[in-house]
Order: sequence, then C-alpha cells, then structure tokens
Amino acid sequence: MTANPSEDVLDVAALRRAAEALAGSPVLGVAVVLAAPHPDTPREAAGDPRRVRVDLLALADERHTFVVHCNCFSPGDLRLLAPVLAGPYVVFPDAQFHLTALAGLGLAVTRVGCTRTAATLLAEGVIARHDELEIAALARRHLGGPGLPGEWLSGQVLPAWSRLEVVAAAAAAAPALLRVLTPELRARGLSRAYELECKLLPAVVAMEAAGIAVDGPRWNTIADGWRAELQVTEAPERKAQLEKLVSTYAHWPREHLGDDGRMRTHLHPLATDSGRFACSQPNLQQVPSEHTAPGLRACFRAEPGHVLVVADYAQIELRVAAHLAPCPAMQAVFHAGRDPHRATAATLARKPEAEVTAHERKLAKAVNFGFLFGMGARRFQDYAEASYGLALDLAAAERAREAFFATFPGIAAWHRKVSALQPRSAREDQTVRTAMGRRKRFLAGKFSFNAALNIPVQGTAAEGFKKAMTALHPALAELGGRGILCVHDEYLAEVPEEHGEAARALVQQVMQDAMAEVVTSVPIVVDSRVAASWAE
Repeated sequence: MTANPSEDVLDVAALRRAAEALAGSPVLGVAVVLAAPHPDTPREAAGDPRRVRVDLLALADERHTFVVHCNCFSPGDLRLLAPVLAGPYVVFPDAQFHLTALAGLGLAVTRVGCTRTAATLLAEGVIARHDELEIAALARRHLGGPGLPGEWLSGQVLPAWSRLEVVAAAAAAAPALLRVLTPELRARGLSRAYELECKLLPAVVAMEAAGIAVDGPRWNTIADGWRAELQVTEAPERKAQLEKLVSTYAHWPREHLGDDGRMRTHLHPLATDSGRFACSQPNLQQVPSEHTAPGLRACFRAEPGHVLVVADYAQIELRVAAHLAPCPAMQAVFHAGRDPHRATAATLARKPEAEVTAHERKLAKAVNFGFLFGMGARRFQDYAEASYGLALDLAAAERAREAFFATFPGIAAWHRKVSALQPRSAREDQTVRTAMGRRKRFLAGKFSFNAALNIPVQGTAAEGFKKAMTALHPALAELGGRGILCVHDEYLAEVPEEHGEAARALVQQVMQDAMAEVVTSVPIVVDSRVAASWAE
C-alpha cells in the first residue's frame, strides 16, 4: 500500500485549496488524531472525542492527502470543509469515533463507510484481540506491505514524530481497505447488515451527544435513603440489594452528570455477537426497575417544555422466534391477537385461555421466556424464582417445559434442528445467522446450543430496531425532537410538548414498520406513551 504525499493545511488559504482539490471526489478517506488531553481529564475520557478536541484531521482521495491542523482554525473556518464531506462516500477507520469527532468540529457526513464495521462483521464473533480491528492491523493483513507507520488506535495520543504520517496514511488506507473487504462482505451475505450498521451511526452519534436530562438532587436523595436503610436493615437479602445499589448507582450524578444536567452514555451497536446494543459509562441499560429502586427511573425526565416518548416492542423475542423457527402455532396466536403467555398457561393448567388466572399467566410468562432459548428444567427452577418469585419443584418445572413445547411444536422442531449441529461442532465450525445475514461462528468444539438459539432471535430483533432508529433520526428532527436512548427493545425520544402525541404516533408506526420489514410472518406490536419521566 502506498499513500499520496500529504500536504499540511495551516492557514485559511491552504484550507480553501484543499476544499477545492477534494470537491467532487466520489470517495474520501478521513481520519483524526485527538490532542493531548488536559491533565485533569479522567483516564477513561482521554480518548473520547466528546471530551478531547481534535488536533489533526486528514482527508484523502485517490490524488491528494491533506492534513488539517485544527488548532489553526476557528469553527467558522472549518465549515469550508462541510461541502467536501456532504457529497462523497466517506470511509473512516472507525466511523462512530470519527463522526463524533467531526460533530465536535461542526461537520457532518451523509454517506458513511467504516472499515472497523466491515471487519467486525467479517470476524463473525471470533475476535481474539480488539486491536485486530484497528486499521493498522487490517492494512497489514489485507493491503500487503508494512501497512501504516507506527500505531493506530482510535483516540490514542501518538508520538509527535509519527502523528502526521499516521493520520495521513490512515485516511488514505481506509478507502483502499474497504475496496478489499467489500467483496468479502458480499460473498458471505453480509452486505445488508453492513449497510444498516453504517446508516445507523449518525443516529447513534446524535443520541450519545443528546444524552438524557436527569434530576441530580432527587437522585442523591434516593441514594441517601439507600445508605440510611443500609445502616438499620438486618435482612441479608435486602442488605445485599442495598449494597449493590449504593456501590453501582449512588455515584452516577457525580461522575456522569454534565453541567447542563444531562447524562450521556456510550452506545456500542457492534459490541455483542447478536448485534444488540451494549452501553457503558454509565450503563443505562441496567438502571433498576421501580420495584428494585423506587423513584430512580423518575429521575430521568424531559427538559422543561418537552416530553418523553417511550416506546417498547411487545413480546418481540417470541414474535421473532415464531418467524425464524418457523412456528405456525405461535404465529397463529399473534395473528389472532391472542396472548402467548395465556396460551401456554391454558396448556399447562388444562383449561380455556379465558379462565387462566393472573398467577397461571405469570408462570407461563416465565415458561415462555425461560424455555425459548433452551433452558433445562433445573435451571428453569432458579430462573423462575429469581425473575418471577415462583418456587417450583423439579417435576413442576419438567411439566412446564413439556407444556411449552406442546403448545408450540414449531419451537420444539427448531430446537431439534439447532441441537443437530452439536455433534458436528466438535469437528468443524458452525455458523448461525440473523434475518439480515449477520453471522455468528462457533469454533470447533465451542458450540453453544443456547447461544445458537439466542443470537439469531436477538440479532434479528436488533436489526429491525436499528432500521427504526435510522428512520426516526430525521423524522423526529422535523418535529423538533430527537432520540435520546435505546435500552434493549425500548426507545426514548424527547420532543417539544406540543408535538408529544404526534411524535408518539410517529415513533410507534416507524418502529412497527421497520421491524415488519425484517420479521414478515407475524404482526409487530409497539406499546408507546407520552410521559414526563422514564418511570411513568
């Protein structure tokens, strides 16, 4: 791999020349290096482009490579690059990181490519070390030669002597690398999954930047209550629960609440084998329920003059499983608008669905979610008690399992089909897929029956949700709103109060339509509400 000699851009005249030279390029490679963080910057924030400014910005097409020294320019000057980035297909070594960095410079990209996304999908869930996804390693492996000079780690401060050549080489390498990876994506049926992940990223970056408003004083009062109760309680289970609440959540306002009263998390759309979002610093996907921590979710609220729209897919994993298995009996339940938990309860209790009690339905809910992904009877005993407060002996757990498969024989057939992969897995790799083609490969001898059931279902649900988030990003903006958080199958948006009901209807319809493009054989249902806080 060879790169064009780079030209330093240090003044406005040079910036204009660079913009003119790159204008009309169909494909650009773009890379940045962050400045050295302030000494007081926390270690985990040193590579965060939301916390540390961009020092160098490299842009490359087939003829030119320019390195912009960003500290030489005002934000208004850098807007000269806006038209350059608006039209072409822009390829990044790590698009989420770089889009965040560019947003801090007031620059946006319309058409996104990403070598890290492509490499992650091609790895099929088998990654020994995450630096394998960095562009230096990818360039060495796929482009030949020595690759990039020095090291390339997103956001890491590089030695002064190598910063310029590394950022220039990374920008030049990104399009060349993607040209090599694209045929591999096509050959493995991963093109649709790749395109979805890239189209999603502007929405993810905007959601991370928006954050969610949090009532810090109220949160601290709740945490003080946990500490006070911890001093007097003698119940071992409650004591352990309170200790976890204090150690995990009490410090969040101090560590994660911005000066503007909003809490911003890091969203990771490619961190799991299934394609489901992960979340960190803080992990808002693990905010406890009202039952566990009364009042805590009420601290997450809308700004004055705004409301939250909270929408959640109803029974989405069961619906996806009914589609993928396929299971005609479960599909029929959903098409008839019946309750799948009531249907299982009727089989278990040997009575009509209309006569099922609340307790019987609660048990059936545990049954459906417990046995869907291959749980055995003994493990189900623990699950039912921990998640639903239901104490069952082993015989009752076995009867519950039998009732589940008797109610939904298509799921039983699906389990047998996946189980048949196990004997071969000792000798060869086995692969499972989502509806849009995302792949999870199990190395020989490392096959997991439960994961092989779980990943296609959760991954397909994630694909439908990601399609919805991509569509909602521009649609909500037309109402003055924005997405602010996704938690498993739940979506939160913040909109002006006068548009609350219109936004609720929009979010519900878009979420249903997007999932229906992926899960075609059962109706999709989304529950939605307008609320002042997450708890309502």
